[in-house]
Amino acid sequence: MEERIYEQGKTIDRLSQLEIHLGEVVCQQGIVIDRMQGQLAKYEANLDRLLTGLNERDCIVEREEKKIHKRLNRHRYDIQEQDKVVQGIDCRVGIQAQEIDSLKEWVCYYDDRLLDVSLLGLLDFWVLIL
Repeated sequence: MEERIYEQGKTIDRLSQLEIHLGEVVCQQGIVIDRMQGQLAKYEANLDRLLTGLNERDCIVEREEKKIHKRLNRHRYDIQEQDKVVQGIDCRVGIQAQEIDSLKEWVCYYDDRLLDVSLLGLLDFWVLIL
């Protein structure tokens, strides 16, 4: 029985030492967990800053896209207006080309008449001379 008591005492001593050791391990793990929570808080803060920066960048990109769209719309409007002006000029040039063709016809007509009159005058002159 003494031996049994002695063995139980040894077991109790080992269990006590294990309890102390486990207490130290739990304490160290608590310290590690605290450090990890601190690191996690830093990472979360950095992530928040990054997300804020990305949101700000997205807002800037949206504003710049709107400005570009406005400029493109203005350029498109300007091009349409210029196209209308060019079409008007083309129309006027077409009308002027028709007027020039008409004037050429009149010049040819009067040129032929003048030639006829000149030939008649020349014939009259020859008739007088002969």
